[in-house]
Amino acid sequence: MITIIMAVYNGQEYIREQLESLKDQTYTEWRLVIRDDRSSDKTAEIVKKFSDEVEQEVIFKVNEKPSGSAKNNFALLINDAKESDYVMFCDQDDIWKKDKIEITFNKMKQAEERYGRDFPLLVHGDVEVIDENGNINADSMFEMSHINADSKLPQILIQNHVTGCTMMCNKKLIAGISEYASSEYIIMHDYLAALYASVFGKIEVIKKPLLSYRQHSGNSVGAKNNNNAVYLLKRLANGRKSYKEAMETSRNQVKFFVEIYREELAAEKYCKEYELMSGYASLGSRAKLYRIMFYKKNHIWKNGTIRKIMQVIWG
Repeated sequence: MITIIMAVYNGQEYIREQLESLKDQTYTEWRLVIRDDRSSDKTAEIVKKFSDEVEQEVIFKVNEKPSGSAKNNFALLINDAKESDYVMFCDQDDIWKKDKIEITFNKMKQAEERYGRDFPLLVHGDVEVIDENGNINADSMFEMSHINADSKLPQILIQNHVTGCTMMCNKKLIAGISEYASSEYIIMHDYLAALYASVFGKIEVIKKPLLSYRQHSGNSVGAKNNNNAVYLLKRLANGRKSYKEAMETSRNQVKFFVEIYREELAAEKYCKEYELMSGYASLGSRAKLYRIMFYKKNHIWKNGTIRKIMQVIWG
């Protein structure tokens, strides 16, 4: 059984479209678990109506107190679903393609045939980007953001390329991250999952849009167009301080990862990963030239020319 987890908060404007796209899926053996972070709008009413319309199980939970963020709400959901064979992540404001579950699950089964079920596996894919009215802004986030979908651990350390709302994780991966997803050092649940899979398991990618990703003012995280002059000027204007803070957050996340998985990383087969992650986590105390040489030696570069320049200047 596939468990779909959805974190919601005041989602009445778009959630009905998302729920309808779940109802229209070609693969129907799923259940839906929703956590509401104490919405004040009609989100609960919309979910209740949807629950009455579908044959699948819909579990609706309201947090006792606000979790404070989508990351924390998803951390609760990950624990809710940790006994599930497969977990998919769903935002409240997107629209899934009708064959999203079918295509993703087929990819997961292929990965299991290759690596075995008792192996941490993550499947993710591309998205098309739409505006708040459903108009397409970009046919591919991979192309728009210059994302190398086949990125390995070195690049994932510095820039996550896995979009959470496209992910399917197997039970072994969820078991590995469920305890730590709410930590203050974790940037987002999808980033933790990507790191864990790239070190201890495998990441499989579907290079086609699996959903329409809605970009609007309420997004906590959004798609970035690295060719957009306005976006790039804003990044440059924010300057050194904000960039260095982001880099420090990234290094702290990796440092935390090394600490919590130190026992697993001590195995000889993970020697290279341990050295790479430990070295990356310590870069904040290193001289600029050392950092640049470390990036070059280990092929740790952000996507896009401007991002690489900022990394050299400020990273």
